[in-house]
Amino acid sequence: MKTYPIMLDLRGKLAVVVGAGPVGLRKVEGLREVGARVLLVAQQVASEALPDGVEVRIEPYRAEMLAGATLVFACTDQPELNTRIAADARDAGAMVNVADVPGECDFYAASAVRDGDVVLAIGTGGASPALAAWLRGRVAGHMPPRIGEFAAVLESLRADVRAAMPDDSRRRMRLMKRLVSNDTYEEFLAAGPRAVRDRFHSLLRGIED
Repeated sequence: MKTYPIMLDLRGKLAVVVGAGPVGLRKVEGLREVGARVLLVAQQVASEALPDGVEVRIEPYRAEMLAGATLVFACTDQPELNTRIAADARDAGAMVNVADVPGECDFYAASAVRDGDVVLAIGTGGASPALAAWLRGRVAGHMPPRIGEFAAVLESLRADVRAAMPDDSRRRMRLMKRLVSNDTYEEFLAAGPRAVRDRFHSLLRGIED
């Protein structure tokens, strides 16, 4: 199945996870990691297994629990209940992922390798989560060292480039493409963030001249 890759900003947005088995708890952990508000609905759950900031309702699932949700994860061990949760989620305007049933999903959670804000996401269109996990292991070994820190330095320069070229997005793009190079990255590894900033200002002076 062809899918559209996307990175979601879930900070402060509500995600509802129904079911507190291993799959559901993994979803909860990943959602909290990116700053989502998480509601976990389950008949029972070990509180020590939960990250901080998770709202828990130890009670039977009800459709009104999905009000205001951006994402819903149906992770119970009852297929009929998961199907009902999926229908309720769509009625509530949320997108839903049903564990182990690709045909009932609006989206699939990618297998990801992370370093800071840099994320390499791997998906198989729901065909094989095991393959995605295997590929993640292969890719993880090739993640450039300190790439998350490198990305953070580049982000810190975005305000400077906007200020220098407020009305010329093409020139801004050209500048950043010249900055993000093997040479800049190697200088960063050798000398740290200051080397990236020095290179940026050198390129900027060249453009202005």
